[in-house]
This record gives sequence, structure tokens and C-alpha cells, in this order.
Amino acid sequence: MNRMEKCIEDLIQCIIESDEYRQFCELRDKVREEPELRQQINDFRLHVFETQNSQEPLDMYQEQNRLCNDYEEFRKNPLVNGFLLAELRVCRMVQKITGEIVGAVDIDSDDVVERIRI
Repeated sequence: MNRMEKCIEDLIQCIIESDEYRQFCELRDKVREEPELRQQINDFRLHVFETQNSQEPLDMYQEQNRLCNDYEEFRKNPLVNGFLLAELRVCRMVQKITGEIVGAVDIDSDDVVERIRI
């Protein structure tokens, strides 16, 4: 195993051993025990994803308020809210890691990125 593979393996192990990921897994396993609730959570996650990635011009503030109102009662369930917060913490941890790597590794793509944004 070369050094890069070892570092990747170590990073994965650190993520798996983190408090954030352990809590997420614990809540994920509880959610899996309730198939109907799991389906509702997945519907909510899909709804959020579709809203965030819509090709239609949306007022994101209004859409966020609508999501909050539509799912307010649903989010009061401690298992639902706990799972979604744990998932968010893991996602943010992975985003931070990815952001640090992307920020440190210069692949000379600034000109291309600027053209894509137009």
C-alpha cells in the first residue's frame, strides 16, 4: 500500500470513529427499525434536495419557510430531528474535509471555473 492509500484509509477510519458518525449510525439504525418513518424521512430529504437543486427560479427564503411550515410537526419527532441533525453534522464534516483538500490542491482550473459560472 502506498502512502496516499494509507492516508485515505486513515482518514476514513477517523471519520468512522468520530462522535458525529457514531451518533449518526446509531440514529440511522433506529430509523431503519421503523420503515414508515424512514420513508417519511426519505421523502423529506428528497423534497429538500429537489428544492435546493431546482432549475426553476425560486425564492429560496420563501421555499425554506414553506419547508419549515410543511414539516414542522414531523420535525418535532425526536428521532426524526435527531437523525436529520446527525446527518447534517456528518455532511458538514465531509464538506469541511473536501473543502480543505480542494483549497490546498491547486489544479489550475480558475479560468475554466470562471467560464462555467457565466
